[in-house]
Amino acid sequence: MAMQLDQVVPFGRSFDEYVKMFALSEADLQGNILSVADGPASFNAEGTERGYRIQSVDPLYCFGADEVRDGCN
Repeated sequence: MAMQLDQVVPFGRSFDEYVKMFALSEADLQGNILSVADGPASFNAEGTERGYRIQSVDPLYCFGADEVRDGCN
């Protein structure tokens, strides 16, 4: 069954918001982190830039930028 982009509203949170929301300690951040369904959140980009090991997965990632943009209009 193919996924469709009907009524998708992507939103994301920053690195600092994720740290606060999940009460992540420095010890937590030193491990391998799997961020699930994080859509356009900048948590991975900001964390990776700071040297943390973060992998992100989201069904939204199977679509290109144009498809996501069109699905949000």
